[in-house]
Amino acid sequence: MVQPEPALRGTVAPPHRRRAGALSRWAILAPFRVRSFCFQFPADLLTSWGSEVENLVLGWYVLVATGSVMLLSLFWALQYLGTLLAPAFGMAGDRFGHRRIICAMRAICASLAATMMALALSGVLKPVHVFVIATASGLVRTSDQAMRNALIGATMPTDRLMATMGLSRSTGDSARIAGSLVGAGLFAVYGMGPAYVVITGFYLTGLLLTFGVAAARPVPPPAGAARPSLWRDLR
Repeated sequence: MVQPEPALRGTVAPPHRRRAGALSRWAILAPFRVRSFCFQFPADLLTSWGSEVENLVLGWYVLVATGSVMLLSLFWALQYLGTLLAPAFGMAGDRFGHRRIICAMRAICASLAATMMALALSGVLKPVHVFVIATASGLVRTSDQAMRNALIGATMPTDRLMATMGLSRSTGDSARIAGSLVGAGLFAVYGMGPAYVVITGFYLTGLLLTFGVAAARPVPPPAGAARPSLWRDLR
């Protein structure tokens, strides 16, 4: 009985295996075949960069202007007050659409950043302004990641969901690395006002790109069922 010869090194793989290998290598790029994600990915990336640059610049300013480590700690603690409003944002997204709510959130962040930019460029910025505006911005920004995940789940096909979530996570991770370096460089070289011009640009461009994301319609209640009240949903 003749034994089959062992496969030689360098033998060309069958076509179906080559196609499978190519698909596995490029599966991470599959979400970009969906038009909605081509808008959401850069929108999320720019928003994450703006947030990280803003946090670093404001933290640095608070420490330099006040010289108090306690006030710096208070500033960072105020950034997480938005967790108290997260259920309300989730409820609003379910009722009115996630894209509409995330656009409103990013419009608020851009407006607050523009206000801070105007105060810094005019030379009247004080630590109290930073605490007030940063607290208002933190109430909104805390829910941004959850809302963008919900929007992905509502607009992406299920077979590309895992790859999409991985790419979405990279927007925040890259911002923590590169965004922090950009923020430190801008503040050290140009100062508070020009740094906030860049931050405001990040937020505004992210908002404009978010308008191109597909709008997932809210799920209607079953036929004949009374819609729960806002207070009941919140509870």
